[in-house]
Amino acid sequence: MKAAARRTTGLEDFGDDWFEEPLLRLSTALDDEARLHLPGRLRARAELQVLLQNRLRLVELWNQRPEIPDAPVEAPIIVTGLGRSGTTFLHELLAADPDNRAPLLWEMLHTVPGGGRAEWTADEAAVMTELADREIKMMDEMVPAFTTMHENGGGLPTECIFLFAHQFSSDLFTGLYNVPSYTIWKSSADQAPAYEWHRRMLATLQHDRPGRRMVVKAPSHLSELALLYHTYPDARVVMTHRDPLRVIGSLADLMATLHWMHSDHADYATLVEFMCMGLEMQMDAVTRQRDSGELPGAIVDVLYTDLVADPIGSIESLYAAWDLPVTPGYRAALERHVAARHRAPSGGGGSGGAGAAGRAAHDYRFEDTGLDLQTHRALLSAYQARFGVQSEV
Repeated sequence: MKAAARRTTGLEDFGDDWFEEPLLRLSTALDDEARLHLPGRLRARAELQVLLQNRLRLVELWNQRPEIPDAPVEAPIIVTGLGRSGTTFLHELLAADPDNRAPLLWEMLHTVPGGGRAEWTADEAAVMTELADREIKMMDEMVPAFTTMHENGGGLPTECIFLFAHQFSSDLFTGLYNVPSYTIWKSSADQAPAYEWHRRMLATLQHDRPGRRMVVKAPSHLSELALLYHTYPDARVVMTHRDPLRVIGSLADLMATLHWMHSDHADYATLVEFMCMGLEMQMDAVTRQRDSGELPGAIVDVLYTDLVADPIGSIESLYAAWDLPVTPGYRAALERHVAARHRAPSGGGGSGGAGAAGRAAHDYRFEDTGLDLQTHRALLSAYQARFGVQSEV
């Protein structure tokens, strides 16, 4: 893959060599554990090679123009929270502010054109957006139900997992493939080099639109809040909250679907057990960390129920907490965005639970998980009490 990426781009320098170990561990797990079928194997190779090619072009730019990656990323807005707890919906609302800059999917995969150029022309950007759209369409055609689970598009804001993926240490891969050895390695590895790459990519993306706040999101930040603040000391962090037992079935279903795109062996029951245990441990850890006072910044909390009941009011509260203005232009954009939703965000749709107009809901029930409600409700009681999270099942 590295040789093919070099041939395709005509470039040699991959930058720092920290990525070598996670790439090797991931590739080995794909061979030994993921049980890829032929289309899955072809997709996996293509996905990894795209990242390697983008990495080569970025390093070329950074070597020629070091002032770009070294530029400060000032006071970014960072959305985190459990998957399906409103993170995507909130990210979209924040991205509607003309003063904000949210990285789009195509920009994360094809960040710079190469040749030492930092920016795409408008025509080139349209072509790259269409390319990313075709990649998403292929996923939808492989498993048509996928489009009801998560809204995707080359021109839509998306998660930081695609930034981390350039260091090959990302929840992107644990979501796409069954790679337990890689997942175990990643959970104990120091992610500082991945966050440094994240910062350098954001600095590159902000170069074409100086003066605008970067707005990003990823549930995976929950596991690295201290490192997040170390990377962005002045970050404005917002955390969404929702009943984990309401969304566990949807999360497991989404992961099983992604695994099925690449393999004939997707174990829903095992995914449910693994994910529920992981969410419970994660929420305990977040609760302890937030109560310890060890984080240098104040995190603003947003309940999913409040967000979907009053999206614009939730944004006004957030901006008031950050001492930012909701300008007339932003308010008009918010009103257009909310009106475009043909129904109030509820059980289905993307990770924000907000279905776009014309897109079917992703229906799921806790009963389908096979988990014991009373047992797992007790394990989440401290988290729900700490953040005022209502039980939805």
